[in-house]
Formats: sequence, C-alpha cells, structure tokens
Amino acid sequence: MRGLALAAAVLLGLALLPIPADAGPAAGSDRLQRLLDRFLADEELDGGILLVSGPDGRRVVVSGIADRRGKRPVTEDTRFYVASVGKMATAVAVLQQVEEGLAALDQPVRALAGDLPLGRLANAGRARLVHLLDHSSGIPDYLTDAYAEDEAADPDRLPRGGALLAYAHGEPATGPVGGHYAYSNSNYVLLGHIASVRDGAPFAQVLQRRVLERAGMASTSVGADPRDRSLAHGYDGEGDVSRRSWAATTGDGPLVATAGDLERFVFALFRDGRLLGPAMVRRMQAPSENEEGQGLGVALWTDRWGRGVGHDGRYDGFEADVRYYPGRRMALIFLTNGNQQSDDALLDAVAAELFGK
Repeated sequence: MRGLALAAAVLLGLALLPIPADAGPAAGSDRLQRLLDRFLADEELDGGILLVSGPDGRRVVVSGIADRRGKRPVTEDTRFYVASVGKMATAVAVLQQVEEGLAALDQPVRALAGDLPLGRLANAGRARLVHLLDHSSGIPDYLTDAYAEDEAADPDRLPRGGALLAYAHGEPATGPVGGHYAYSNSNYVLLGHIASVRDGAPFAQVLQRRVLERAGMASTSVGADPRDRSLAHGYDGEGDVSRRSWAATTGDGPLVATAGDLERFVFALFRDGRLLGPAMVRRMQAPSENEEGQGLGVALWTDRWGRGVGHDGRYDGFEADVRYYPGRRMALIFLTNGNQQSDDALLDAVAAELFGK
C-alpha cells in the first residue's frame, strides 16, 4: 500500500520512498520486497504479505507459502487470521451502538450483558463499558492453563461466545476497576457478547452488518472454513496449528482477512468516516487515563515518523501488524503465517524506508 514533485509532497507533510523520481513504482516495490523477504528469512516464517497505501499510491508485495502441504504461494488474495487486530472491529461495532443510543460508555456491564453468568467473574459486577474498551476493568483473562489444555485437545469443542469466560471464573482481578491498565482478552469477549445482545443477533452477523459490509471487506469472515483454499495455514513448532485460529469467533480475535480488506477498514474508520462519526473517532483515539498507549479498541503511539493508531495481533501460527499514520494518511499492514523469533517489527523498517530514518 503505498507523483507529484518532491516539493509538493513535502508541502503535504509526506515523505516518499527514497528512490529516484524516474525509477518508477517498481523500484519502490523492489525495495519493499527485499525488506519482506529478508524479514521472513531472518525470523524463519513461512510466508507473508506487506501492504503500504497512501496519497502517493499503493504497493503490495508477497513472499513465501500459504500452505506447506500444497505448496501454495502467498498472493494478494490470501486470507490470514489476524488475531487481536480484530479487536478494532469489535470496538467499532460497540461504539456504533453507543452512537445509536443502544448502550452508553458509562453503563454497567452487568446491565448490558443479558443473562450471561457474571457472578464469579472478578470485577464484572462493577465494570462499565468503557473499562472493557480501554482494558481498565481488571477482569482476568480467560486464556488460562485450563483453556490452553482444552484448546490443544480439540479447539472445535471449546465453549462458544461469552461462555468462554467460564475459564476466568474464580481467577483474581488484575486490579481495581478503572484504576489501572491490564490487557485482557476477556474484555473483548464480553464486548462481543454485549454487541450481540444489543443488536439481538449473533456476533458474526453484527460484525458483518456493522463493519464488514460498511467498509467493503468482502474477503473477510468471522472464523473460517478449513476447506477454504484462500486461507494461509499457520505454523509454529508443533506444525500446522491453523484450526485453533480458524475456530476463533469471539470479540477478542474474530477475523480472517486479506491485507486489502484491512486497508479498507483503516481508511473507512480513520480517514473516510464511514464507520463512526468524527466525535466518536476522536474519542476512540483519546488516550486512556491509565495507559497513554491505549484508546478505545486501538493502540496509540508517537514515533519518529509521527502519531500512529492501529493494533497488532499474535496467536499460535499467525501474526499481524496494522498501522495508520493520520498525519501522513498512510496505512502499513503486515500479515504472516508464523511466529517470529525476535521482537523486531518489520513495519519499523518499512516506515524508515518510506518516511526516512
């Protein structure tokens, strides 16, 4: 995902790829291709896709394989599980409901969650909707050892929807409601359940109607059919662990998507105002009182290339990194079907290449 003369670009506050003006778009793509190829090799990843898009154009490069058995190469149309990147879509659906008066940010979770059993879920009786969105509820994570054992045995037999929170019942709170920051996937399982209750429809249908259709994300699904040949298979030290991710349909990580659909999502949300009104987009990007790097469903940061908003995701066999730089109107997206060895971020190297060191 990635003109005019360089002087005009500077006036717009943009930095172009540091390549000669007469080299053409292929030269920039070649440099992005080398970055992707080297990163996948260094991190021992099977495949990946890198997309950059903004006012100066759009560039997509792919590398490696989507499926070891079939030796299928990664293409622009390959669909990856994107793990916690999907939390942004869950937050958007809930915030639309807030805009419509179906819920309020200060409304108690207990009043929104219908008949979901919450009595043994620490802090659930005192938390409010906003505390789920910015991870200040203190509600413990359902990703416990018991969950991991059951998932490894048979992911298809795990409880569905809000019933997953039973794994967190009896676990201690991470801290006081509204008084600290602690990232917990339980917050977004609850949000997905609340979105379903408020709309009176299954969560997958809520996301389809409120997010995927409005953003034009025709190649994105909630969960995935293992027979779908457009899917990237995810690999870790155990081999193919894809079924665990394809079975995930709760609000903490529900989406299987192409890079192009994630591009459509970030532009629809942050640039074009097609998913939320301007005031709610600003509220979404307001730093939490407890963690300046956390908004409502989005990560926030300022690096040497400017202010950024987005989310990353990691689960067994898959990783994703989605960034949007509002001042540059640029989206950077990286998806892979493996787990990297280091803490290095490919998109840091890409930003340096695009915007300058």
